[in-house]
Amino acid sequence: MSRSDHRRHVSQPFGSHRIESDSAVGTHYNGNADHIEDIDTAPPEIRTQLRDSRLFSKLFDELGEAVLISDELGRIVRVNQAAVRILRMPAEQLKRLTHHDAIWQAVLEDGSPVPTSELPATKALRTGQPISNKELGVVRPDGTLVWILESAAPIFDETGAMTGVIVTFPDVSIAVKQRQELRDLSEKYLRERDRANAANRLKSAFLANMSHEIRTPMTAILGFSEVLMGELKGQISEHHAAFLHSITVSGQRLLALLNDILDLSKIEAGHVDVQKSEIEVGAEVEAWVSPLLWGAKQKKLSMKMDLHPEALIIHADQHRFGQIMTNIVSNAIKFTPSGSITIRTYIRPAIGGMNYAAVEVEDTGIGISEEFLPNLFEEFRQGSDKDYGGTGLGLAISKRLVTRMGGTIEVQSRKDRGSVFTVLFPLVAVGRKPVVLPAEQMKEEEEPPGRVETDVPLKVDASLILIVEDNLETQRLMSAYLHEYYHLVFAQNADGAIEAIGKDIPDLILMDINLPGRDGLSIVREIRAGDRCPDVPIIALTAYAMSGDEQKFMDAGCTDYLSKPATRSEVLNAVSRLLQPQAV
Repeated sequence: MSRSDHRRHVSQPFGSHRIESDSAVGTHYNGNADHIEDIDTAPPEIRTQLRDSRLFSKLFDELGEAVLISDELGRIVRVNQAAVRILRMPAEQLKRLTHHDAIWQAVLEDGSPVPTSELPATKALRTGQPISNKELGVVRPDGTLVWILESAAPIFDETGAMTGVIVTFPDVSIAVKQRQELRDLSEKYLRERDRANAANRLKSAFLANMSHEIRTPMTAILGFSEVLMGELKGQISEHHAAFLHSITVSGQRLLALLNDILDLSKIEAGHVDVQKSEIEVGAEVEAWVSPLLWGAKQKKLSMKMDLHPEALIIHADQHRFGQIMTNIVSNAIKFTPSGSITIRTYIRPAIGGMNYAAVEVEDTGIGISEEFLPNLFEEFRQGSDKDYGGTGLGLAISKRLVTRMGGTIEVQSRKDRGSVFTVLFPLVAVGRKPVVLPAEQMKEEEEPPGRVETDVPLKVDASLILIVEDNLETQRLMSAYLHEYYHLVFAQNADGAIEAIGKDIPDLILMDINLPGRDGLSIVREIRAGDRCPDVPIIALTAYAMSGDEQKFMDAGCTDYLSKPATRSEVLNAVSRLLQPQAV
């Protein structure tokens, strides 16, 4: 069959029309029927064919999706304007090509080339099966890349013989570009997330190391000032006693600052410890505010507490609630040069039936400017009143803790008129005592056996305590705390600790964690795995104070945990409690 004979038989349903060659339509009417100028003069049957042919041609050319039609050899016989526009090739040039020509260069999104034999058009010709929605990047003659979604379907005549293929492809370059940009953004986000996580790990490591480096000398500063104040009580002038008191107060302020920084780090990492239980608002406010009255008295401020006559019960962490109250009331005292501070507790009704327990702290202090008020709860942000100092951490931490416990905090303030801070927690009950769960009851009622008060002398004990500590000042401090009551031996590193245990089995070990060479936890594990003294009580004495540290020490085999700077009473209580079963 010649090509002209073949084209007479090429047909395929296309919408409500059949794809037929122009020559087939114009056989009885001067060749190409599309070129007939006067349809009205044509015979009726030809007139219908002409109208259908021209309607098809118009639809074919105006389709937004590119269409190529080829014969059974892959020679392109018809193209529409969308194909010309997308491929940037004239129709005459396209009609001189076949689907097998080397001009067709295609790639996948990963950049790998697609062989011509695997292109949808050639594959449909080869297999006689339709190929749908193959996304390809096609290199155009001008060297640019266009992304198309190619589909190809074979064309069959009435006898079932394949007579060609129809290929369709919309331009999907914009969608591919958007997907690539989205993937790039996602990869960038993942890189930034990994970088942020790495920075957060470095920050946590830095804070842990900073905590250790600061807490170790703070142990000596606070510890020895406490020892001196106790031993020299009544022997030195009030003038020198005031000096010792100043050392203690300054050290405690530095320690409070360090704790604030560590708290902020824990909150940011989502590791803040919050153990909610029922607490009575009025009693907690009174307990936490009372120690601050002395500071207000020193400034000759009037301090008032107006507590709700009935008990207001909320769910909150007792320690964190106290931390919030301490921060807010301390700020009120700090920023009130004269006048008064009033603390109120009351019930605030809310829409929807839920009531709130409110704690309101009102002062007549310097107030907060309208410009700074939106930044009040941002960490490290301070107002313009630099004379009052501070780091800007207290309120930021308070805000996050309140939110973490399900509450809210509000502030109203005017410059030079004072401020009102209001902390709100959902109200659980009114007029009853807090319900204490069994585990909490045991924790509250548990009194360590042999508890020691600082001003009550201990009975001299024959127990031997091994203190593994590389810092000379901390060694001296532990000696000052314990030498009156126990026999002491010291080691500065792992070798010294193992050697000391080999000479004489201790009744208790105080183990510093951050030691030169091998750390304290590796020594603890070795002791627990050995047969010399596997059951000896071991107290981790460490300056590390990050979330999870205590559990890490317990998992390694420590019996108890003391964070530096530990006071004399804390050390004596811990030692006495663990040695009590062995005391004579």
